Amino acid sequence: MVVEFVSVLFAVAVSVAVVKGDNERTKSRFDINAMMRTFVLYVLTEHRSLVVTVFALPMSFCWDTARCIRAYYIKLTKDTNELHHHRVERIVEQVHSRPPNSPMCTARPGWMSISLSSRNYKKDPKWKPIEVNLSDIISIDLKNQVVHVESSVSIGELTKALLPLGYTLPIVPEMDDLTVGGLINGTGVESSSHRYGLFHEICAEYELCLGDGTVVTATPDNEYSDLFSAIPYSYGTLALLLSAKVRIMPCEYFVKLTYTPHTTHDSFYKEFKECCEAREKGPMFVEALAYSPNDYVLMKGDFCPRGDVEADKVNRIGLWHKPWFFKYVQSILNGGQSVVEYIPARDYYHRHSQSLFWEMELMIPVGNHPLYRWLLGWLMPPKVSFLKLTQSELTRELTERTHVAQDFLVPINKMDYIMEVCHKEFQEIYPLWICPHDHADTGGSLLKGPIEPDKDGRQMYVDIGVYGLPKCVHEKREEDFSMTDSMRKVMGEIQAVGGFQMLYADVYSKREEFEKMFNHVDYRKLRQKYKAEGAFKEVYDKMNVCLSNK
Repeated sequence: MVVEFVSVLFAVAVSVAVVKGDNERTKSRFDINAMMRTFVLYVLTEHRSLVVTVFALPMSFCWDTARCIRAYYIKLTKDTNELHHHRVERIVEQVHSRPPNSPMCTARPGWMSISLSSRNYKKDPKWKPIEVNLSDIISIDLKNQVVHVESSVSIGELTKALLPLGYTLPIVPEMDDLTVGGLINGTGVESSSHRYGLFHEICAEYELCLGDGTVVTATPDNEYSDLFSAIPYSYGTLALLLSAKVRIMPCEYFVKLTYTPHTTHDSFYKEFKECCEAREKGPMFVEALAYSPNDYVLMKGDFCPRGDVEADKVNRIGLWHKPWFFKYVQSILNGGQSVVEYIPARDYYHRHSQSLFWEMELMIPVGNHPLYRWLLGWLMPPKVSFLKLTQSELTRELTERTHVAQDFLVPINKMDYIMEVCHKEFQEIYPLWICPHDHADTGGSLLKGPIEPDKDGRQMYVDIGVYGLPKCVHEKREEDFSMTDSMRKVMGEIQAVGGFQMLYADVYSKREEFEKMFNHVDYRKLRQKYKAEGAFKEVYDKMNVCLSNK
């Protein structure tokens, strides 16, 4: 970090010297604005880790602090039910005032999304932006075990509210900033998904604003049950999600976690498959990290009462100075022995947040150094929004061409093959995140059902998370990697085995390929029925950011 700071100072000196020299030779006016633009571009591009440390981290801290103060103020002074009612009225007014032939989208800027991609469709002046300021927990009903939340409430806010009460969500997706609305309109998977499925499967009710401004409540068994089933994976193209009721469950303060290293794929796969397919009879939490085609660490966890905790095995991995979780897990792999620990539930739920899985290693290479963690770890992680906001055009373009951030959900019996395909096409990106989920047909959703369902209509699938840079990019041979070609080859294989892509990431498919992967027949019928045509664009038009329709 010191070297980077000295480099920046040197760049300033060189820039000034060059400009002064040009002045003397040409006697032209000193263009301070041009020099500053050049300098800022240089810093944003060549000293990314310095920018993240100096700007993105403090901005993220201030943002979180402001959000906490605001939430506390609302809790003390406002009636959240009444507040929500007024907010919904304002949204309906905006929908009614929509100009003809202007599709709607939320007014939240593209850079504020949790995706590493910058969504550009909102810059189109034809779109009608709707201010959707819905960011509060409306109520927590412990008797009926349901939490009622507005669509922009984050997972981090929910765990902070629920865990002190001794309750949790059955599925708690990893990143603090993921919102309930994003997880419902998109999807969410976590280490308990082999029991409970995807995030939308723990939801009991959606409050929705249709394309004509009508507000409806959809549940699995009322007159809008078809709309309830279709909202997942619709990405806001059927209706605006206003609030949701999500099921909660009792929990313990600690999670007992067992780490088991494997140095052959076969031994890993055997134990992993057994844990996943045991469902309720197996561990509550199951996930794995793959560090190479043969090196894995399988993690199995269950809630543990305080009285059963072994004090000398408690590991509060959420403390600011702790090593990044994936690095800590790798040290267990290197040790070659199974390890058992007791981790506070909130620390466990957000174990990958500090390092954004392993993305922070690319942005702040020294971020896991003990000195950096002790001095600045309390500011981590930076918001993805601010990471995008502090990008230059060059780094943004380079990221789009070389940085892979994808989640592929495939049948567990096809996991080996798809991992081989990813190894080849993405040129040995590791670690990989491996997380199982119990997949079922939702009926009417874009998301297709399992390709080989059991007698209950379910099949175990696996999320393979690929995040990082291909080997040739690390070796400064960016020209040897084609994101478009590699993604299209991988997606072809995933579609062939009955898998699918998470759509928070960039979509490289042509429209006809996309429509083969996802169920558009029922989706389009519901768009007609619920007045979404003309009011909302289709999913492909929103999520395809790289190819357009070719």
